[in-house]
Amino acid sequence: SQVQHVQIIACGTSYHSAMVSRYWFEALAGVPCDVEIASEFRYRKPAVRPGSLLITLSQSGETADALAALRLTKTLGYLGSLAICNVAGSSLVRESDVALMTRAGTEIGVASTKAFTTQLTVLMML
Repeated sequence: SQVQHVQIIACGTSYHSAMVSRYWFEALAGVPCDVEIASEFRYRKPAVRPGSLLITLSQSGETADALAALRLTKTLGYLGSLAICNVAGSSLVRESDVALMTRAGTEIGVASTKAFTTQLTVLMML
């Protein structure tokens, strides 16, 4: 009930799962949601809405742009930071307030299909 807005930061395939979830947050939960590519988010000064939850998506949890964006948000006034990630011991998981693991297993190909599918599953459960 505290969350009045969701800000999602992601890169690559994770960005596309974030874009799908944006429609779910808005249509099913009635919560406004913005999605940004981490490499762009980190170079601007975003205005944080009151009651905003930050969600960072990453398959590896070590994407440099996603980590830099997360670190930037620590001083911006978000309610908290939620990581959705596939690697339990990653920097993203350690540096976020809360983490949900996708448990997709090792991703071998460039197209991150298992991570995409499991990220969507976790996002829908929110």
